[in-house]
Amino acid sequence: MAVKQVHAAKKGPGANREPVLKAVIFDLDGVVADSHPIHEIAWAKLLVEQGLDRVTLNLDFLYAGHPRRAILKHYLGPISAADVEQLGRRKDELYGSAARLLMPKPRIPETLRELNQDGIVCALATSAGRTRTYETLEKFGLTKRFATIVTGEEAGTPKPAPEIFLLAARRIETDPKCCVVVEDSVAGVAAARAAGMKCVGFAPAKRFRELAEAGADDLISKLPADATSYFKSVLTAKSEEPAARARA
Repeated sequence: MAVKQVHAAKKGPGANREPVLKAVIFDLDGVVADSHPIHEIAWAKLLVEQGLDRVTLNLDFLYAGHPRRAILKHYLGPISAADVEQLGRRKDELYGSAARLLMPKPRIPETLRELNQDGIVCALATSAGRTRTYETLEKFGLTKRFATIVTGEEAGTPKPAPEIFLLAARRIETDPKCCVVVEDSVAGVAAARAAGMKCVGFAPAKRFRELAEAGADDLISKLPADATSYFKSVLTAKSEEPAARARA
């Protein structure tokens, strides 16, 4: 009886090729801008105005990356769209009054400059509104460092849905597998992983565990001196465990 020979299908060129780093996508709040202290001041003042006790007020929910409506509902209970709009405007006023204190996160200007010089595209994908996003970047002189900027209004579905990162990748014409995301929130990490992208959790060490559980591939509390080499290593890392190389 003749034995039928079965041949494996030939793989096309580059089928086994490792992904190459083409782009790094940054969040705004807590990643590019050291804005969390200012947001915390603004939210605390707003919530106290609504009758909450500042002494017992726990603001940890702010750092999970939830949209504004979810934050208001968490602290105030069921809320109408009109009230979300009104309280949102008030929160923006409170934030604006303290915005003079706003600074970029340490090493962000140097990191963006290095990536640009090495031919790595930088993009921004944030749940923040368009006006505040551009005002912040202009204040820092960083707007032109980003090849594309995607804001909350453009993304449609908020993080942890992946749309905001997929939209950024489409705009820069880059395969998601060739992108690394830098995020500081659980929702942001989950969105990046859902988009098929590697993700670095960038936050204080006390928040490493929650970002690791969300799926971060690595964890850092400060940006490395050799940014290009670092992000390339994150993209090509083989570890099965998320955040295997956590660094304080």
